[in-house]
Amino acid sequence: MTGPRKSDGSDAGRVAFRIVEFAVASGTGFLIAETVLVLGMIATYHTTKVSGLSDSPTILELDALGLVTGVTAAFLINERVTVRGLGEERRRGRANWIVRLCKYQIVSLLGNLIIVGVQLALLATASLSPVFGSVVGAVVSYPVTYAVSMRFVWRVPALRASPDLQQA
Repeated sequence: MTGPRKSDGSDAGRVAFRIVEFAVASGTGFLIAETVLVLGMIATYHTTKVSGLSDSPTILELDALGLVTGVTAAFLINERVTVRGLGEERRRGRANWIVRLCKYQIVSLLGNLIIVGVQLALLATASLSPVFGSVVGAVVSYPVTYAVSMRFVWRVPALRASPDLQQA
């Protein structure tokens, strides 16, 4: 190692690319969660439309199943792609993998609470489909989930290039 290298202007590009990779991983997890929600609604109600908050206990159960499944998928993609070779936590290896997964589930819980809150609020106030509410909630929760995940789960700076990349 020869010490920190000078910024060549590509640090912003690396960060932007990591944000996009995280968005793709999160989006994939979100699609999995939505698939579970939609299929569960069809199996339960034979439609994707629900009458209102009286159906919310079943919707919350479907949300929980879908979100845990989707978050796990997003974590796996982030581990293999987004933070590969980055961060103090990642270098600890496979033995620490389950700890990172649990941390990621905890961090994602905050984002998922935002998603479900927006979903139920839109269902109660505007009778909008839970699927639409999930999309709006996911957009609202993304910045928080990204920043906290990078710092808490992988210990990678969220908005600047990782020190790991600044070694020559």
